[in-house]
Amino acid sequence: MKSRLWLNLVLLVSIAVLAAFVYFKPGIHKPKPSAILTKLQAADINSIKIERAGMPAVELVRTGSGWQMTTPLKLRADQYLVKALLDSLHTDVSNSFPAIQANLGKYGLDPPPLRLWLNSTEFDFGDTEPIHNNRYVKTGEQIHLTGNLLYYRLNHSPLWWASKRLLPEGAHVIGLQLPNTTLTLKNGKWQLAPADPAISSDAIQTLVDNWKNTQAIGTAKIGTGKPQGEVAIELAGNSQPLRFAILQDPDFLILARPDLGLEYQLDSGQRPGLLELKASKTSSTATNKPAKVPRQSAGSPAH
Repeated sequence: MKSRLWLNLVLLVSIAVLAAFVYFKPGIHKPKPSAILTKLQAADINSIKIERAGMPAVELVRTGSGWQMTTPLKLRADQYLVKALLDSLHTDVSNSFPAIQANLGKYGLDPPPLRLWLNSTEFDFGDTEPIHNNRYVKTGEQIHLTGNLLYYRLNHSPLWWASKRLLPEGAHVIGLQLPNTTLTLKNGKWQLAPADPAISSDAIQTLVDNWKNTQAIGTAKIGTGKPQGEVAIELAGNSQPLRFAILQDPDFLILARPDLGLEYQLDSGQRPGLLELKASKTSSTATNKPAKVPRQSAGSPAH
């Protein structure tokens, strides 16, 4: 009996020692968390400035209604692109060294081809090192080696950051003048001029919704295309209509805002959905069906 008791005690002690070894893992050190480029949090950033060599600076500011571009043009910014930029800030750093004694020109940092300011914190982007293709980024008194995702998300022309939406988000359209047709919202019903009983209220609403929801492929300064017509859109809450010039282009549908000096580049296949009203197979008047009214009482002002 005594020998069996001792055996049980030895087994219990062995199990306890083994459990302690597994739990405490002596001799095994937990890896340190990876260093990151910045500890700034997206929610704390209220201003962004981007400078590229040979390009106008881009300045973006956070407002109550989202990010706005203030330079080089005053426009609503592309909210998705700004979010993607801020999501890339905590990129891992593989190595760091002091900048004070470094030859900045050796790392492509004298001067840097791209600079970024988040609030008042500056980041200078230089060349890439040849082995792992990591990029030299100077901030404060340190030069870091990091991946290229953040650089690639910054390395665009200034108008890349402009919103691609044709109309402000939440806009309530109350009038639409196309080259050959005029639509007016009266008492919740669309009026078509010239009247055409073959155009259904559904067709009208689809065209209006297309204008509200369409986003361009890209934006640019107004080019040299010749005007082929104009579209004027009245929005609730705006005293003046938004005017789009239809510019001649062999490959794209180009809609220009002369007041902004900006053109929106769309796929040519989007032309019918924005500029044409097609007769439906089942004729109905354009005033049969109330228009869809958004929840908010007035549309956002034009940018």
